[in-house]
Amino acid sequence: MKSNFTFAKITASATLLLVFCWFGMVKAQPKEILEGVKKEGKVVFYSSLTIQEIDQVAVPFTKKYPFLKVEPFRGNSEQLLQKITIEARAGRVQHDVAQFDAFEEWQLQKLGLLQRYKSPEAKDYPNIYKDPEGYWTAMYANYLVLGYNTKQVKEEELPKKWEDLLLPKWKGEKFAMDRDEGVWYGGLAFYWGKEKADKFMKALALQDPSMRKGHTLIATFLSSGEFPLGLVYAHRIEEMKTKGTSVDWVSLDPIIVTPNLITIGRNAAHPNAAKLLVDFCLSKEGQTILQQQQHRTVASPDIPPTSPKMDPKKLKLYLADKRVADQHETFANKFYELFVKGKPE
Repeated sequence: MKSNFTFAKITASATLLLVFCWFGMVKAQPKEILEGVKKEGKVVFYSSLTIQEIDQVAVPFTKKYPFLKVEPFRGNSEQLLQKITIEARAGRVQHDVAQFDAFEEWQLQKLGLLQRYKSPEAKDYPNIYKDPEGYWTAMYANYLVLGYNTKQVKEEELPKKWEDLLLPKWKGEKFAMDRDEGVWYGGLAFYWGKEKADKFMKALALQDPSMRKGHTLIATFLSSGEFPLGLVYAHRIEEMKTKGTSVDWVSLDPIIVTPNLITIGRNAAHPNAAKLLVDFCLSKEGQTILQQQQHRTVASPDIPPTSPKMDPKKLKLYLADKRVADQHETFANKFYELFVKGKPE
């Protein structure tokens, strides 16, 4: 009898400890959010992260909030935009939180499919990384840079500016680009001016660059020596460098930046749980996971860059913003006509 009583006391104490620990972890959250979370029990997360990367976020999130579960759906940005808009038209909204490329997320904002939420975790984020009305916040950013194979190109031979790609030595598939670089074209057009950007792109097309599909694929081929130069994401090259791969990148002004956003759906079925997930992804803990485990260039100014080369204070960054997004179709079509049309897939 005594042993049963002792076990009951230990069990009760453990339960109380779990409850107190949970409330201690979320004590910074407003009372109404916490009360709503306990009723909702889950959050539906549409994401362009890989399944492994989603788990890297979801596992510590549910460990921190054990009364919640994350139900993910994974797709690329275009697939997720299409899925959300189809569901909205059908009147059967499924997602709570969406995370993917800004150009597609901004389409959701135009369609009125986002709700406002200004996360306290983003109060110190740069203004370019958050919507003034609270419809979206950047989780991380992609820096479009010139990557190179360190075995094929010496540092002193590297281009010092983008126009150096027009030199004769880089003609004939010596430089690789994604088949859809309308964002890069548009970013340069707004930074340089349309006339200069158009002239540069026409001349670059005459260099007969190698056209591939996907920046990660280009980085992989770059490392194998298929071509000496490529337009790639800086964070992907930094990741490859940690594995001893013979690649690096050089900063040419400007570096066009494309943000990846996190948002809450206008008619989210679990709005309080959605706010907790957004807060977690934008917090120091969430941003550290994105940087350390996924090698992302995080939006938080409180997370030091993994490499001195990635310090945004030392780089000439230019965000491809809504102006570029609004004219993306024009720039994408121009790029296609110059670089892709008539060439084999």
